Amino acid sequence: MTAPSHLCKSHSLLAITALVLFLLSGCGSGQPVRVLPAGSSALTASLGGPIVPSKSPVGFVPYLTAGIQHGISDDLTIHGNLHLLMTAFAVGGLDLGASVRACHQNEAIPEVTVGARLIGFMKLGDPIAPRLYPDLSVNASWEIADRTLAYIGTHGTFQWKPGAFYVSPFLGMQFPLSSSFSLQTELIWQAANHDTRAGIFEGQSSIGGMGSFGGFIAGVFTL
Repeated sequence: MTAPSHLCKSHSLLAITALVLFLLSGCGSGQPVRVLPAGSSALTASLGGPIVPSKSPVGFVPYLTAGIQHGISDDLTIHGNLHLLMTAFAVGGLDLGASVRACHQNEAIPEVTVGARLIGFMKLGDPIAPRLYPDLSVNASWEIADRTLAYIGTHGTFQWKPGAFYVSPFLGMQFPLSSSFSLQTELIWQAANHDTRAGIFEGQSSIGGMGSFGGFIAGVFTL
């Protein structure tokens, strides 16, 4: 027997919402590791996601974002990203935010960058009812060679209803391939404080039943 169409639609929306909530807890390398110099801009693109061998033909959820960064001052960079994967589910996704330099690197003491952004999703074609999720991040980075950065940090993402906070530690490296293009690789433990042994990804790459292990690769093109 076929389920009523409104129930199928409801279940589809629940599945999409679960996917969105999990992915946004560490959705790509769209924020700068370090702020940009005043007046400079960069284009970014990021691909990656949770590692789920039995749920995806490529072994991970291919979450794709593309965005832009701009240095307002030497200590403040604004940034925004489009969440392109969600368009396949007729969901528009966008995040806007800013990152500030808290302190400069001083030999072994790392440079610290603090970021804040608002992530929004809206079902396309429906009445305007966006879902908004604040996200905070902090990372410490070391320049280990010319324009090569090693970094470590964490995201903290808020969900208003029913009320949840997702912590996603990460580490990565950014290194130049040319004078204007850098590659960024990142490993992340998404939603590390949440039990994921049941649900959409069934704990396939969880650590001790918590969160999901994922990876991202991003390109940064300086204009």
